[in-house]
Amino acid sequence: MATQVITGRDVSLSFSGSLGTDIDAQALSATLTKTIDRQTYQTLDGEAYKTTNVSATFALEMLADWGKTSSVCEALWTACDSAPDTDITITLVSATGASFSFPIKPSYPTVGGSGMDAQTVTYEFLVTGGAVTETFS
Repeated sequence: MATQVITGRDVSLSFSGSLGTDIDAQALSATLTKTIDRQTYQTLDGEAYKTTNVSATFALEMLADWGKTSSVCEALWTACDSAPDTDITITLVSATGASFSFPIKPSYPTVGGSGMDAQTVTYEFLVTGGAVTETFS
């Protein structure tokens, strides 16, 4: 079977609601990380394991889009001001059809820049309850 290489350009990204319509064009990187907190117990029979928590985070780095129609930065800032504990659903889909959907809590975007570099914003979102729904095709 031939190796299939998937690049970041093979991933599409969408937010629920009115959080911007041009996220793929603005995104520089998007990383979903799901982690298991597993305890290990040394019993008389050997090791025993117990998963005590599953958590997830979503990191997004994108070009700043302040002032743009349907700005993601402005929509997230407004969401933080008005409803910081309300979930926003994110969906990541790869070119192979694998899909990951998960609720996040909004985070304020970073603001600033340096010299002649493009302005970027970096987000680290908490995935609510570590809940990620995945569909592999």
